[in-house]
Amino acid sequence: MRFRITTATVVLALLASAGIATAAVVVYSTAFKSKADFKQVRKFEGGKQCRKFWRGKKSFGIEVKKGPVQCDFRTPVTGDSKDPDHQIEGSAAVLQSTAKRVRRDAYVGVAVRADESSRYELRVFPHSGEWELRRRPSGQGFPLEGTEPSIGGIGERNKLKLRAFGDRVTAIVNDATVVDQVRDPRPGDLNGRRTLILGGSAARSGKEAKAYFRNVRIRVP
Repeated sequence: MRFRITTATVVLALLASAGIATAAVVVYSTAFKSKADFKQVRKFEGGKQCRKFWRGKKSFGIEVKKGPVQCDFRTPVTGDSKDPDHQIEGSAAVLQSTAKRVRRDAYVGVAVRADESSRYELRVFPHSGEWELRRRPSGQGFPLEGTEPSIGGIGERNKLKLRAFGDRVTAIVNDATVVDQVRDPRPGDLNGRRTLILGGSAARSGKEAKAYFRNVRIRVP
């Protein structure tokens, strides 16, 4: 049976039970402690160079077999209209088992308003402590990038949070707001409705990169 959550159905249920809509509410949450939770997150892009694995029955593992490639995996949350307001957050790490040759170019990330041709995407490169906020298609004010001292290195978990509400985009790494409600002058250029977690390697190498995610949550306003 295909499992699909739309923001409309979940939010209506929450409002009926709670009677409030004044804050961002959780519509999806998983710690990947069950095989069913693991299976709900499915490959979206990346092809044969990407593999998912259930890591220690407590996290979602991503293997990049060789680069450069990005491995995208979709959560079961899909917007039911254009330009959905979504916030995705999760803890992620590039594993120590990643080959030393590709560690500098290995990254983890999250994306909203995603499909094959559009998205907002936050990437974190643990080896260098760098972050990037990308927009597909590229647009005015994007990409944004920088360094953040709190970013942990290879094998260390980092908390990623990406929010797109209306025409404003916010990115938070380890509780540090690296992008604060930047305005996209053309948010209608993005047609995607999916939410993604991802791992990738920008290195041209046959060496593997591995990552994992825990405690993934999606909120709506």
